[in-house]
Amino acid sequence: MKKITLFIVSITAIIGVAVFVIGDIQKKTIKDSIASTLNVDSSKIILNLPPKNARFPGTILSPNKSSLMVYTAGNLDDESVLKGEKFSVEAIVNDMSSVQGAGQSSLLNSAFSNDEQLEVTLKIKDAYVAELPVGALKERINENELVQTAMKKNIDPIIVSRAYIGKIEYVVRALSEAGIKALAEISKTGYEVEKTRLGSFNFSDNIEGRREISFSINAPIIFAYEVMGASRVATDLSDQGELVLNELSARRVKEIRDENSLRAQKNHKSFGAITIANAHYENFSSLNVPQATQASILMERLFESYNPVFTKQLNSTKEMPLSDERLLDWTIDLTLELLQNPVDHLVVYYTGHGLSLPNGEIVLLQGNVNKDYAERAAKNYKPSLSESGDGLILVEQLYNALAMTNVPFTLIIDACYPNDEMAAALTRVSMLLGDKEGDELYYVGNNALITDELSDIGKVMRQIGSRFEYRQQDNAVIFSSKPGAKSGFKPNPIDPYGLELPPLAARILKFNDYIDHDGKKIKLADIIRMNIDSVNGIGEISLSGSITWSNLEVMTNSLGE
Repeated sequence: MKKITLFIVSITAIIGVAVFVIGDIQKKTIKDSIASTLNVDSSKIILNLPPKNARFPGTILSPNKSSLMVYTAGNLDDESVLKGEKFSVEAIVNDMSSVQGAGQSSLLNSAFSNDEQLEVTLKIKDAYVAELPVGALKERINENELVQTAMKKNIDPIIVSRAYIGKIEYVVRALSEAGIKALAEISKTGYEVEKTRLGSFNFSDNIEGRREISFSINAPIIFAYEVMGASRVATDLSDQGELVLNELSARRVKEIRDENSLRAQKNHKSFGAITIANAHYENFSSLNVPQATQASILMERLFESYNPVFTKQLNSTKEMPLSDERLLDWTIDLTLELLQNPVDHLVVYYTGHGLSLPNGEIVLLQGNVNKDYAERAAKNYKPSLSESGDGLILVEQLYNALAMTNVPFTLIIDACYPNDEMAAALTRVSMLLGDKEGDELYYVGNNALITDELSDIGKVMRQIGSRFEYRQQDNAVIFSSKPGAKSGFKPNPIDPYGLELPPLAARILKFNDYIDHDGKKIKLADIIRMNIDSVNGIGEISLSGSITWSNLEVMTNSLGE
């Protein structure tokens, strides 16, 4: 119990809780306000701002406070979930760390930088508590083999027992005449944010009247949650189903049960999501790409919004670049985990630098690669000569390592695709690369021959794909660039004032908050498929856009729920 308490306190400190509620006598923290409203202990509440999606009741998380890997996700449609009374909270926010993570909003950044003239208020409306009774929590823990194995090794996962859900709105208010001028400047930025659809935010201003602007998240989010140690739930608590430690304010348990009709759980196919970013090169610092790390973070958030069984990030840092040995060793650990707790599908997003070998295969540059070695490899490197520790990994090597898990997967490679064969083909058919991005084609030959010559380019693209057997299997491999093209950075659709992103991440993330004609979130498989320009090497004769030669049926069936 002491370990769990210390863990909760440390997590709370990391997330940040410097948020205050407006009161007549004294200011309270937002956690204290929630606690007093619902008669719970504020020390048990963990803020979830900015929101991470997989925090529903029943979600089991790794005890590692630096990653909080998701063992298995909960579900609000679970028939055991109880929902409580609605409440509202209003708080003054004076610490940006409590509301923002990577990819910070320029609106809040500007507001906090003018804290003497401006005040930021957080409003939570239509909030309610959703929780699982002890008996249901025990079931989640007992049915997860990976969690059982971890507990036997004295690793104690934590389980979300209750989640606090509501609609979030931020209001920036002027405190002085100087604040009104600052507010006007921020408002100009706000219109641009609205124009580019920053996440799922709405924006409005009322500067002349109430001296404020506001922006809000459309959909309800989990803004806080509570956890308990898995071993304590499994061994110390009664399994009779009574609500002991996580009761809903002890007011009306029977009424809550009566109001929540039982619904059959949906039998969705499960999937796990992995993002890998090679952004740091210890021997080749000019290749460092912070955009890769940002893409990994934002893609993980997108995957989390589809409630995967787990999400994992393997990102390089300046202190610890990602080597080829480390990456391949990591895949071995992944295989062992999935043997104990398999999922129906894996989605793996990889971003970093790539170069092409003479045979047309792409090599992924790892953080320990030597510049001279990489340049020589591009001229005479053969796949059969691959050695551990050289800082190079063939895409086929990564594919084969993932295949060892025996779990169907989709591998997305967001990297450049230089290719001498395509360059030679372009020269042969009188076409030139006409832009600095390296993907715009210009025809300079005989117009009477253009149809035949363009067909020749398409033929070369198909040949490059058919040369590698792994690219035509049921495990889809998707490249962000076609052979012979660069992967130029594109505007960040989540934060248009933040770092640009690798092209496929930028395109996919444009659909971060889109819904279909039925008012439902667009399926993950559909989002990925919509952003593949060429399937089986067939499509527009252009070097721009992404390409795959794989069978997409398995991906569509697994991620199309």
